[in-house]
Amino acid sequence: MINRRRILSLLGAAMTFAITTPQAAQAQAFPDKRISMVVGFGPGGMTDVTSRMLARHMEKTLGVNVIIENRTGTGGTLAIGAVAQMPADGYTMVSFLTDGPFTSAYQGRPINLDDWVIIGGYMPQERVLFAAKAAPFNTFQEMVEYAKKSPVAFGDGGSFWSARVVEAYAKKHGLQIAVVSHRSGQEASMAILGGHVMAAETGTGTPAWAAGKSGDLKILATLTPGGLTPFGMPHVPTFEKLGADYIVRMFYGYAMRAGTPSDRVEKLRAAFKQAVEDPEVQKQMREIDLTPVWIDPKTYEATLRKVSEDANKLSHYLKN
Repeated sequence: MINRRRILSLLGAAMTFAITTPQAAQAQAFPDKRISMVVGFGPGGMTDVTSRMLARHMEKTLGVNVIIENRTGTGGTLAIGAVAQMPADGYTMVSFLTDGPFTSAYQGRPINLDDWVIIGGYMPQERVLFAAKAAPFNTFQEMVEYAKKSPVAFGDGGSFWSARVVEAYAKKHGLQIAVVSHRSGQEASMAILGGHVMAAETGTGTPAWAAGKSGDLKILATLTPGGLTPFGMPHVPTFEKLGADYIVRMFYGYAMRAGTPSDRVEKLRAAFKQAVEDPEVQKQMREIDLTPVWIDPKTYEATLRKVSEDANKLSHYLKN
């Protein structure tokens, strides 16, 4: 005799398997196409260079291509705005430097961090002020005295925050400094090395930094608080020690849109962290005087949330 109850039970199990298996397979398959890392700064800058290093390692871990897309402008906020319009499907990451939230808050359009999932941070960076070899000053103090009487063309290295800090110092001391904007530290390096500006700021790792170490540019100061002692230059003053009221706190990281499935976030975060901590990646970064270090998402998000306060204070000072 046919056991109808047994048959119905088997049919139900088969139907459940048929319904759930494709979903499970889909979850396990992620990622099944390329991942985009959207960089908010120009090619050759340190965000671009380090992202490419990380992407190469992530490809090995994830088994798919990880490509770099440069969407430059306004301290990285154009890239953040573009990704905000893309699907929250886990296939797009965006560079999220401290410069981005600073720029947005300064402009009165603060980024809502609740709209983002922080992947993690991967690098602090010193921002360095250089003078051209032919500049008529050799120290920061000499530049200040010169700029009180004569104009100085200053090239920013893609950092909106750094440019505003220099403007604030110029305002406080009555300096004639005209900011010339660039999309990256690479562009600012070419501008000062080509004689198009008299002074410039970029981060460590850039061509300007290499030229400063070799003596082809003059290293005047750092806009960030850490200083250059780890690089054998304890004599280089920080803006804090020079009496600046405002400084830069530059950290690099990545984020994704809020609403991205948590399992996808965790898989990409694990691959990203593994890339940051990979000995070969760390070696490549340290060879150009960068300081890779994994910053967990909670800590990095707390860092980003503090930036708006700096931006609001500096905006009030410069606009009043």
